[in-house]
Amino acid sequence: MRPSPKTDVLVAVDTALRPTGFVRRGHVWLQDRGDGVFGWLGFGVTGSLELTPLVGVCFKRYDDVCRALGLATTAPLVSAPLGYLMGEKPVWRWAFEPGGDHAPVASSLVSAFLMYGKPYIDKHAKWDALSRELVAKPESLLDFERARKLAIIHVINGNAGAAGDVLKRERERVADSVDVYARSYRAFAHRFELAFPC
Repeated sequence: MRPSPKTDVLVAVDTALRPTGFVRRGHVWLQDRGDGVFGWLGFGVTGSLELTPLVGVCFKRYDDVCRALGLATTAPLVSAPLGYLMGEKPVWRWAFEPGGDHAPVASSLVSAFLMYGKPYIDKHAKWDALSRELVAKPESLLDFERARKLAIIHVINGNAGAAGDVLKRERERVADSVDVYARSYRAFAHRFELAFPC
């Protein structure tokens, strides 16, 4: 049975990425940077054969806490669309022609990733510097993930009191809300406090 067109595209991308040290793990590519740090590359798929690359950094210590809380693991602590990192005239999507030669497009995507995405990973691949930056500038995290990520960062860094403060402030902010986020957050905060008494 012939692979799907999407599989053909991902094989071409995988082949182009191989020399970079990124290895496919399920639906993402990871680069082991040592000390439990991984460069992360994932793709949003739009249209029939259009890939939108996302780059990020994963930390084993962060994943371990997420796992203990029943959250998704091997998710980047920070990430950004490759197009956002490109500055002027960004390319947001790489389009592959069904049945065409995918190697040139995959090569173009990997070249852009090496030029713009790899420096992003290099910059954020040190836990101490990144965690300090995120605590100092929490607005750099998306609203729906800010309280969760900050609480986890604080507990990893041995500051359960600061984690408790983050949980308390967000709980108070969503106290009167019954939307999906508020319900999900309250469940997260409860699990967090059971696993990591603040």
